[in-house]
Amino acid sequence: MRYTRRVRTLLVFALALACRPAQPPGPDRDALAVEVQRWHAARLAELRADQGWLTLAGLWWLADGEHRLGAAADADLVFPAGAPASIGALTRRGGDVRLRVDPDVDVRMAGAPVSDVALRPGVDRVDVGPRFTFTVIARGDRLGVRLWDSEAPERRAFAGIPMFPPSAAWQVRARFERHATPRVIDHPTVLGTTQPAEVPGVAIFAIAGHEHRLTPILEHGPHGDELLFVFRDLTSGVETYAGGRFLVTELPAGADLTLDFNRAHNPPCAFTAYATCPLPLPENRLAVRVEAGEQTPADHP
Repeated sequence: MRYTRRVRTLLVFALALACRPAQPPGPDRDALAVEVQRWHAARLAELRADQGWLTLAGLWWLADGEHRLGAAADADLVFPAGAPASIGALTRRGGDVRLRVDPDVDVRMAGAPVSDVALRPGVDRVDVGPRFTFTVIARGDRLGVRLWDSEAPERRAFAGIPMFPPSAAWQVRARFERHATPRVIDHPTVLGTTQPAEVPGVAIFAIAGHEHRLTPILEHGPHGDELLFVFRDLTSGVETYAGGRFLVTELPAGADLTLDFNRAHNPPCAFTAYATCPLPLPENRLAVRVEAGEQTPADHP
């Protein structure tokens, strides 16, 4: 019986090793560890920033009409304690949103006091005193208000993010096959809705001799065009966040693409209930354990 159990254990261990990618030639292990550590430190700093995901404190969807905002319990948009009891009102008329501020309340945009102003979704940020910031966001036909609180308890309690050990084996070479014409798809989100997303092609790669494919979303970021891969794997819901992880790469000029899974990271929804994350497409559910990148945050709600 002990012999059979030992053989079974060895077989499970051997199968786990077989599912890992072969170790390719790559940078020195210490250099890779430093590189990944630098990337991860920047990630943590971004999360902890004043308008990072850890400071989100509210998300409300606006129907047409007037909405009172402030810390009072009878406000339509109830801010955390510490905000003025009554800040003013947001009025939505179709795609237009206007803010009217109560007298003697310190509300500013770009440092200048405001009292009655139109707000552009995704552009204008409104500061309420030194602690609170909100903006109007658009998700398809929906308009909402997203609020940040620089003194959010989630920011103070954040304990970091565990990581798999960096490995050059998870810097996977891929072939990027472009679509003759970029596709626009309805991408699912955690809200139970979809949002349009441009898909320029597909990444094809091998892990331990088995071919896999991932479909990216094209994003126009501050550093140029990027590919966002939203994926799940066999670690999802075990060591890593159940909703999947993100991986971002540059849009390649040709067909060569490197998928550095050491930089696979948690979506905003792993840190806050006030995010509107995309979910992995069915074809982006990998039948392999990707033991690289970020694991589930230690204090995930």
